[in-house]
Amino acid sequence: MKNTKRKKNNVVRIFFVSLLKSVLFMIVLLLAGFASYKVSYTILSDGRGNVRTSKGDIADIIEEAQTDEISKNLIYVCNGDRIVSLMLEICNTNTNNMDYVTIPARTEFTIPTTMYQKLCTVNEEIPQIVRLGRLKTYFANDEDAFGYGELIIEKMLGVKISYYTVLDYETFKNHYRRKWVNVVFKQDTATATPDADGNIPSSQTTRVAERIAIASSSYINQLKDIAGDQEKIAEYIKEQYERVNSNLTVYNKIGYIECYEKLNVDYFHYWGIPGTFTGKVFSVDTKAAKSFLNKLVNNKESYTKAQRRASAAGASNNGKAASSKGLSILVLNGSQISGLASRTKAKLNSAGFSVDDIGDYTDEILTQTKIIVKEEGVGNDIAGYFNNPAVVIGDVQEGFDIQIILGTADA
Repeated sequence: MKNTKRKKNNVVRIFFVSLLKSVLFMIVLLLAGFASYKVSYTILSDGRGNVRTSKGDIADIIEEAQTDEISKNLIYVCNGDRIVSLMLEICNTNTNNMDYVTIPARTEFTIPTTMYQKLCTVNEEIPQIVRLGRLKTYFANDEDAFGYGELIIEKMLGVKISYYTVLDYETFKNHYRRKWVNVVFKQDTATATPDADGNIPSSQTTRVAERIAIASSSYINQLKDIAGDQEKIAEYIKEQYERVNSNLTVYNKIGYIECYEKLNVDYFHYWGIPGTFTGKVFSVDTKAAKSFLNKLVNNKESYTKAQRRASAAGASNNGKAASSKGLSILVLNGSQISGLASRTKAKLNSAGFSVDDIGDYTDEILTQTKIIVKEEGVGNDIAGYFNNPAVVIGDVQEGFDIQIILGTADA
């Protein structure tokens, strides 16, 4: 009887020892996973040139967003598993300026090789060419997608992002509306279009039609209602940040309350990001974008009047947009889709423009329509009739003022 009882006690002891070992093993695994997670963020944050954090002060992007004098808030707009829009909100507590830069969700970016190799230690399935709108599909959970996405976009834009915020699509629609604008910038040699003789200019002025987000009338009225009232502003910020996902705490956000009190919503500025469309895919012109964002971040002048029109100031035409009506236009079909040139001629002529001739463009099949003009400021009023056309200054066939080469995107 005693032997039987001793055996039972041994069995119970063995069971609990085994259970304890299993629990300890699981704890070790969890600690190892967490350590790996922290190390991977540290590795990816290192070696980023102008956007690297100071030595010994690499913050965990997920948990320790910073309150800066000039904060850069990356806003993700999500509809289910898709990121449908991105904006970079730049809040300057020195000038009390607020800028919003829209980044198309269809942006594709090739991750630099060194960063990509390190990123593969987190997820070996992630592609080197990432589509920003698909970031959530590349990672196992949303926090990883938004945190690592922040690092990727920092690399793409050359700017240190302070924190991120995630809006659901319904909230976005209530706060913002979309508007077509022409984004104007100087395109560098690497991406410049050859002229008629095949020569590549050092740079060229490029205009690209983009849809950007600007504050809706209801949102503007909502912000005006709380203007100048610290208690209302604090309550509003708390309410908003309880409804969104962000790695900036409400406490830190309220640190901006003095700036928010002084902000004039009528002076908010809205911009597109320099880049070009190839079909439905957008590529950021990284050199022009870095230059443009650097000017925004380092702007020391306070906005004292409303933005005359939303666009991008990589290059300026001093606000003078010349009319294309009355100018002689040549339309060439670069899509090899029969009848496209004649249909385009009818559409533009009915809108009051003067398409004097049409023909075929045989050098190559274009995806994106190109509008070639002789001087800056011309052609912008035509761009809205096409699907994300490129407006460039270049040589136009003799006898014409504007030359339009149609791409398959406008078929």
